[in-house]
Amino acid sequence: MARVLAFRPLLRVGYLAACLLFSAHLSAQSSEPADQTAEQLAALKAEIDAIQSQLDAQEQTRDTLQETLREADIQIGVYDGQLHVLSRQHVAIQNQLVHLDTQRAQLKAAQRQRSDHIEDSIQQLWVLQQGGGLRVWLGNQNPGDVARHLAFFQTIIEDQRAILAEYEQGLSAIESNRDATAETEVKLAQQTDLVGETREKLAAQQALRQQALAEINTQLGNNQQRLAMLTRDQQRLNALLDELQSLSMPSPSPLIEPQPFPDTRGALPMPVSGTPTNRFGARRNADIRWRGWLIAAKEGEPIQAIHDGHVIYADWLRGQGLLLVLDHGDGWLSLYAHNRSLLRKVGDRINAGQTIARAGASGGSETPGLYFEIRHQGKPVDPADWIRR
Repeated sequence: MARVLAFRPLLRVGYLAACLLFSAHLSAQSSEPADQTAEQLAALKAEIDAIQSQLDAQEQTRDTLQETLREADIQIGVYDGQLHVLSRQHVAIQNQLVHLDTQRAQLKAAQRQRSDHIEDSIQQLWVLQQGGGLRVWLGNQNPGDVARHLAFFQTIIEDQRAILAEYEQGLSAIESNRDATAETEVKLAQQTDLVGETREKLAAQQALRQQALAEINTQLGNNQQRLAMLTRDQQRLNALLDELQSLSMPSPSPLIEPQPFPDTRGALPMPVSGTPTNRFGARRNADIRWRGWLIAAKEGEPIQAIHDGHVIYADWLRGQGLLLVLDHGDGWLSLYAHNRSLLRKVGDRINAGQTIARAGASGGSETPGLYFEIRHQGKPVDPADWIRR
């Protein structure tokens, strides 16, 4: 019944076309007026054209919705990356403020010590101003004592000058600290505003994505249409991988030669913290089987490379969302799909365990996670034989 409903417009077109041919056949043998037959044929043709236009419009709408989904997924990835950068900058600015606060406290403590020293010096100068210096000149002291006392007084005066200079420098340092703190607080406020604006943009793109996804699901109202979509998505992925392998892009030379991929069987780490929701080879739909793992994971969870390699694809692909493909050499590939954001670009050399993306629900996935495959010479292999769990 679902199959019939899925192709009801097509059946309608076929039925009307048959009527059109049958009417044309009868018109040659019937005694009806020619003009009446021509009107019937014209009406049938008009209805066929209208239904065909409806089918074309639906297909165009699906393409438009997929393009909307693509743009939303890409923008979500961009804003997600910006938020992570802003978050690190926010922490750095806060740490700078803490450093400035500590510095200000140290400057004020040093300035208090200088103030105490200046007070002591003022008292010493006051004693001198009460005639101590004159008594040295007029007293009955020998010239050696006079010279020694004068040198002492000169030292006190020089110390006062040095202390006053340090005090002025301390005031200048405190003023510079105050200016730097004010400037940093302005930066922090601007960063906070920018984070808020970026979050709003991200939320808007997520809402746009949800709307496009809901409309796509409405268009794919039955299993037959979903099966057709999944089949096309799988064909796109296979075609992409065939093209990537045929290009034979040169791999950047690693500093340390990695362990050959075949030697890692059963010892590779999970690409993300989560649990596979399916078995490799299990039926995904009536005519489609799972060629990898769909791993349930939290939105934004870091995705790690399972082995050393280099990035040969990092872009959006219909049905896969934001997709990253690693080449591990000798025909071995690993695929990471439905990401929220991609953190590496084509040509990057990747080490095992390095974060390459963040988990999401791009490409039309309804729940966050990671779709993960391992392939050899283009053929999918069971991740359970390679991943250590």
